[in-house]
Amino acid sequence: KGPPVLLVHGIGDSSDSWLVLGPKYSLAYQLADAGFDVWIFNARGNRYCKEHIKKIPQRVFWDFSYEEIGSLDVPATIDYVLSETQYSKLSYVGFSQGTTALFVMCSLRPEYNKKIDHAILLAPVAWLKHTKYPLIDLFSKKLGMLTWFAETQKVYEVFPFNENLNLYHASVCDTLSPVKTLCELELFVNFGLRKLTNLVPEKLSVITTHIPAGTSAKVFFHFIQGYSTQRFQRYDYGSAKNLEVYSSAIPPEYDVSLVNVPSTLVTSEVDWFSDVEDVGLLLRKFKSVAKLIQINETLQFTHLEFVYGARINSIINKPVLTILNDLKTTIT
Repeated sequence: KGPPVLLVHGIGDSSDSWLVLGPKYSLAYQLADAGFDVWIFNARGNRYCKEHIKKIPQRVFWDFSYEEIGSLDVPATIDYVLSETQYSKLSYVGFSQGTTALFVMCSLRPEYNKKIDHAILLAPVAWLKHTKYPLIDLFSKKLGMLTWFAETQKVYEVFPFNENLNLYHASVCDTLSPVKTLCELELFVNFGLRKLTNLVPEKLSVITTHIPAGTSAKVFFHFIQGYSTQRFQRYDYGSAKNLEVYSSAIPPEYDVSLVNVPSTLVTSEVDWFSDVEDVGLLLRKFKSVAKLIQINETLQFTHLEFVYGARINSIINKPVLTILNDLKTTIT
C-alpha cells in the first residue's frame, strides 16, 4: 500500500462527499488509483456516527462543537491510521470544517503537527469576519434566542439526514425537473451556487440526497459565535461557565501560530464561507510553510463545488494529486 491520506469533510456532511461523484470525479477514487492508501473521516453526529459503545443520554452525546471534533476525534483517527499503516506521518485533505478541525487540533494539541506530512486545506475556515453568507447576520442577532430554544426544547441535532427531504431533493434537483428553480434557490441561499450545471449534472440527485448528513446544534452555534465576536475562539458558554471551563470570562482564541504543518490553502474569490480576506488573516498568523492557491472570481467557483463541482478535476483534484504525488517519496 502507498502512503496514507486522510480526507476530512465539511459541516453537516459525511464521508460521502469524497465518494458520491464516483471514480470519474471523486478525489478518494483518484487518490486510490494513484497508489495512495485512502482513509475517510466521519465526524461524530453525522448519519454514520450515531452509535454508542455505552448507552448515554442524548444531551450528553450531542454535547460537542467543532472543538471536540478537532481536539479529540481527528487526533484519534490519525493515531489509528498511523498504527494500522505503520507510517510515521500522513497527508491530510480537509474541506471547510475539515480545515477548522486541523487548526483546532494543532492549536490545542501541537504534538500532532509532526504527524502530518502535508495538509491541503480546501476552502479553509477559521475567522468569519468577511463571510458573505446572507443568513449569518440574522443567526448572529438571534443567537441567544436560538441557543435558549435548543436547550429548552432539547434540539440537539441540526441539518439531520432525512429520507423525506431526500425524496424532495430527488424530484426537484434534476436539470430536467420543471421545478428545478426550487433546487437552484435552495443551493444558492445555502451555498452561493450560481447554477445547477456547476455541479455534476448526472450526479445531482445523488449529491442532494446525501446532504445534509447531520451535526450538533453546538457545532452550528460555535461557527455563529465566531462571526458574532469576529474571533476564532473556543466555545462561549457564557461568562460564568467560561470561568469554570477556561478560567476566563471570555473564551480563549485558538493560537494558529502553533500550526506548523506544511500546508497548501485553496480558496476561491467568490466563496461565501471561506473569504479570501479571512484566509489572508489566517496566513499572516501561520508559522507553517504555507502556499496559497486562489481561484479567480471569473470562474465563479463556489463553496459546494470544492467537493461536488463539475469542474472539480481541473480546479481541485489535479492540483491535489500533483502535490501529493510530489511528496510520495518523502513519507515514511
